Amino acid sequence: MRDLSFVGYACVSAICAAGLSWVWARWAVRTGIVKAPLGGRHIHAHPTPEFGGMGIGIAMLVVGVVAYGFGAFAGEIRPVQLVGFGIGILLLLLGGYADDRYTLPPRIQIVFPLLAAIAVMLTGTGIVQVTHWSGTGAFGLGWWQWPFPWGGAFSLPADVLTFCWLLGVTYATKLMDGLDGLITGLGIIGAGMIAALTQSVTFYQPAVTTLAAIVGGSFVGFLPRNIWPARQFLGESGSTIVGFSLAFLSIVSGTKVATALMVLGVPIVDAAVVLLGRLWRRAPLTQGDRSHLHHRLLDAGLSKGQAVIVIWSLSLCAGLLALGLQTRGKLLVLVGLCLLTSALSFGAGWIARHRRP
Repeated sequence: MRDLSFVGYACVSAICAAGLSWVWARWAVRTGIVKAPLGGRHIHAHPTPEFGGMGIGIAMLVVGVVAYGFGAFAGEIRPVQLVGFGIGILLLLLGGYADDRYTLPPRIQIVFPLLAAIAVMLTGTGIVQVTHWSGTGAFGLGWWQWPFPWGGAFSLPADVLTFCWLLGVTYATKLMDGLDGLITGLGIIGAGMIAALTQSVTFYQPAVTTLAAIVGGSFVGFLPRNIWPARQFLGESGSTIVGFSLAFLSIVSGTKVATALMVLGVPIVDAAVVLLGRLWRRAPLTQGDRSHLHHRLLDAGLSKGQAVIVIWSLSLCAGLLALGLQTRGKLLVLVGLCLLTSALSFGAGWIARHRRP
């Protein structure tokens, strides 16, 4: 590795996130923003404060501003793109705080992720091309473009794909946030894979590595508070920031969407399986239940820690494979991951049904 300064930024982010999360936990207790054990799909045993995402998000913003002041992003990530990412994080923090405190209805909750995705699009970050499945070329997606005065342009169909990617991944991690440490760990794995990829000779992008280190370091700082048994939950802001930040990193690093898909394949497929199941049962899409993969693993007899390790392992193995494969190989592994995740979900559900007295 040519430059190890990103390690320092990761460490500073971890320390900041750990300290800020502790502060927000104290604030949550003082203001009564504590999730009580309710049974059903809520599987925690003790009252646990929320607002973990507030510490993570603020740590990302503070360390990101410091890194920008030292020129860590110069030449690779345009300032306006960083502004868009920062605005997106702020919007998710605002929406997460409001939801954790006042329990917003779904039609209001979705406004903040929508605005966060739009902020990224309007500041010129987008999926401008898609690599051919054979790995021998790429398809440009900027067929119609309208320039922005501040740089970049609104492009079709590129920005439609960008919007769907940002919103889809944000909601995939939000929906799967049901076990202590699960989504925080996926955030660390995803940021770590993008950092490793952008430190390779082929895709050397030290600025993106630094941003990935800041994101991953913030999750690392919070993980000791969130691992089972959790002393603090991510809350709405944290569960959405994980997906949003990884989706942004995968785009700004030169459309490494396939790599992010490998790491986030499990929560994305799980979200699809759950939503399709609710449509099949004609149940409300926004009504929580125990049909998520992690709930089914628990009902099949795994402990909380074992269920987390299973999902982490799948994501880590898929991410490591992504580092050494070309486009065609990544697609094959992604298809296999989708099939494996679906089979694991249905298999665990079948075992759980037959375990019931």
